[in-house]
Amino acid sequence: MPIGSLLRKRRQVRHGESVLWRTAALQSALRALKPHCRCLVLSPSPSCLLVIVTASILLPVLLTGCGKGQESEKKTVQKSEDDFLDKDAKPDEQKYLLAAKPFFVAVASRKYADAYTLLSSHARARMSLDQFKPAEQAADGQQNQSYAFDNVTAEQFAYLMQYVEAAHGAPRAPKMLHVFSTDPDVLNRRSKEQFGAMDSMFAIGAMPDWIPADIRRASLRGQIHTELSPQELQNVAQREGISIEDFKKSGDFDPYFNLKIVLVEEGGQLRVAYFEFLPPSMLD
Repeated sequence: MPIGSLLRKRRQVRHGESVLWRTAALQSALRALKPHCRCLVLSPSPSCLLVIVTASILLPVLLTGCGKGQESEKKTVQKSEDDFLDKDAKPDEQKYLLAAKPFFVAVASRKYADAYTLLSSHARARMSLDQFKPAEQAADGQQNQSYAFDNVTAEQFAYLMQYVEAAHGAPRAPKMLHVFSTDPDVLNRRSKEQFGAMDSMFAIGAMPDWIPADIRRASLRGQIHTELSPQELQNVAQREGISIEDFKKSGDFDPYFNLKIVLVEEGGQLRVAYFEFLPPSMLD
């Protein structure tokens, strides 16, 4: 299926309307003063005095109001930083969202050194290429598994992230994050349910069995917006049969990739023990 049909429409959020209203009110007050400015030199009339007194009262209020409007806008922006977190998460799932959020945001911000510091000792112990570049064929899977690093360094982690950027574009911003499962049987491939094996595949993917079962706490899935390279934009536009400009304006233009995260409890804290970067899917 073409990449274009998998892309989603961006949400656009408008802020600052209250600030614009107060600014317009301030400008109106200043314009009201201009026709009477010569009253300060000539003999002041009662109407002129009324304008001056009114302005002296209104200007500080309006200026203060503008400051409050800017502060309110700032609070709104800060509050919206968590918009990508699942609003329907259960109360007992909130702690997992908050624990995974720093790693998720660091990756979305391309701060790979910061993301690395949030990994548990289990995640750093070994990383294989298929965590960053999923195999398209069985032979690729074997090759990716053999291409692995032990005792991964921050530099090696950043190097492996180049495969993610090459496949999906440079991370740009968080899109969404939700808790997929907290079921110990699902997290350890022990579920006897009809679709238990599939649940485990979605939850933990190829997570190594040597990571202790008794410390696995939650699986999360999320999506991160990306910025396609000029070459990738051209390739997608050609496949869609339209120009790059028209493609970027279309409602389908919203490139992203999926990120799977598994949290464990290590030293009394929830940390990322395993992750996988995945392409967009029809199931998203």
